[in-house]
Amino acid sequence: MVFEEIYNDIKNAFGQLWTFKERGKSLEIITPYATTSRKFISVFLTVQDGEYVVSDGGWIDNGLYDNVFNIEDDNYRKIVQHFVNAFDVREVKGPSQKAYFYKKTLSPVAVPTLVFDLSNFISALISTSEIEFTEREERDTKERFRRLANEYMQLVFSKEKIELGAYLDDKKQIRVNAVIKSSPSRLILINYITGSNLYYFNNSITKANFLFELADKSLVGRFVKRKISLIDNTSAGYLPGRSTTFINHLLENTGSEKIEWSEREKLNAYV
Repeated sequence: MVFEEIYNDIKNAFGQLWTFKERGKSLEIITPYATTSRKFISVFLTVQDGEYVVSDGGWIDNGLYDNVFNIEDDNYRKIVQHFVNAFDVREVKGPSQKAYFYKKTLSPVAVPTLVFDLSNFISALISTSEIEFTEREERDTKERFRRLANEYMQLVFSKEKIELGAYLDDKKQIRVNAVIKSSPSRLILINYITGSNLYYFNNSITKANFLFELADKSLVGRFVKRKISLIDNTSAGYLPGRSTTFINHLLENTGSEKIEWSEREKLNAYV
């Protein structure tokens, strides 16, 4: 084995529970450290330009520890940067634009220390990724758009024509953001779609899809003549190219239409 001497130094330094796998020109070192997602941490040793490089192999960004690596979230990105600085770790993008975290040295004697540092870095980062940082931001985003949309609805439609936060069933389980009453037998349902990041935005689309499906089966289903998804295209989660599949499914599956917040005047046609 090319790295046999270094590997023996690691085992001598940290104990006999460490194992390895040869992977081409690199060595996977399987540590006895486990993440909070119950995965054992591996680091990868290779030599590049005469330097010994210890990396995470891109496993963090690829989610191989059953983790989320969401640097689109500002709070999480700050935490990642904190650990990068604290452990003096470097980052580079691989061919698929995935992040690789690594440390390197010219001295083989220093490799066990790098392995130890990077293993602790991975453990800290994976544990942190399981904490939800975006809950408050998401609540604020949803509440802000709900308030803005409701205010616009109340400005455009008379009290007799609109009901906000309307339940469609006796058990109060099916609730849409707004119901426009064109006539006693003609209803227009509106759901708001927003999100503080892409994950929550797509979840909002999925929820709207589900509510429209349930609405068709509700007591008022036969009176529903139109369904509208009011899309918050000012939100941080609005990334059209990455939500197209979700939005298209919503429109095709429920026979609904979309109106973006920047074009909310289109709602005036239903006054």
